[in-house]
Amino acid sequence: MTIELEEANLPVIDFAKILGSGVAGDSDNGQVSRQEKRKLFNALRDVGFVYLENPGVSPTAVDDLFALSKQLFDKPESEKKSILGRMDRPRGPSQGWSSPARLSAHPETADMKEFFGVYRDEIGPKANQWPENSPDLRVNLNAFFNKCHEVLLVLLSALAESIGLEAGLFEPYINEKEHFCALLYYPGVPAESFKSRVRSATHTDYGCMTLLFNDDGEGLQVCDASGTFQYAPRRPNCAIVNIGDLLSRMFNGSLRSTKHRVIEPPPKLDADGHERPINDRYSIAFFGHFNPDLVIQPLDACCTEKMPRQYEPVVAGEHVKQRVKQLHTAGHSLTEKGTV
Repeated sequence: MTIELEEANLPVIDFAKILGSGVAGDSDNGQVSRQEKRKLFNALRDVGFVYLENPGVSPTAVDDLFALSKQLFDKPESEKKSILGRMDRPRGPSQGWSSPARLSAHPETADMKEFFGVYRDEIGPKANQWPENSPDLRVNLNAFFNKCHEVLLVLLSALAESIGLEAGLFEPYINEKEHFCALLYYPGVPAESFKSRVRSATHTDYGCMTLLFNDDGEGLQVCDASGTFQYAPRRPNCAIVNIGDLLSRMFNGSLRSTKHRVIEPPPKLDADGHERPINDRYSIAFFGHFNPDLVIQPLDACCTEKMPRQYEPVVAGEHVKQRVKQLHTAGHSLTEKGTV
């Protein structure tokens, strides 16, 4: 694999400006907010990925969740198996702890990572699995889930306004909160491991919109318009936001659901000129999803004579199920067509 070492020039969007707050010395926060919303739309149209500065989730909350994530993945495998994600669970094997190599029919090529996943916390047959003696994890991850839902609503409102629609258009489309949160752990491995496997194979995200928080470990790459993958390193006090397949469909392809992957970080040498080992990497992902029974089709406002309707209707939940099935069958979410 030829690795492009250049960094992606992702646009930076200030969430505080979208909210119309925190704009020191500006007498017209409304104008600033409108400009930032337009900037967001243009960036997601042209790139599909942005850095979201002041992302609405406090840095302290994110740091605390990273610490809890490390505690979870540091547990012995025997303990983690008590919350093992299984195919026979109502929400499938993503709910709980597992890894693509454990689930895949082809573990030798599966993504090199572990994950712990939760949906909206509830009781009954769809209840999440939580590790014993880790009450802070449940409290903090649920708080993160709900805060990210609020951020998602603001961003979707901004996109609706940018095409002349009502700000509240999307609220009833995501009000069931069928989102998915994942704590992701990429263990440190020898560099030669990457000759046949990666940490997360090339893919697009399945649903509406993703908010991603990374630690200092590098490796995330975003595909630009020319088809070149470039590194997207962590930026302080920023989340990374990207468009999912279904939101792209709803905007008739005018917003980009962009391919991305997680590979080895750029090579770094120690004082003796030897390549440094590839360390552990952690990230926290909020995958925003539409209500599962929602029929996704291009909005009329996005269809014109020059840009006629590009997509047939699909049911949101069925689309996501098929993509998740691919992930758990192959051990990675790379699709044959690589499109939405």
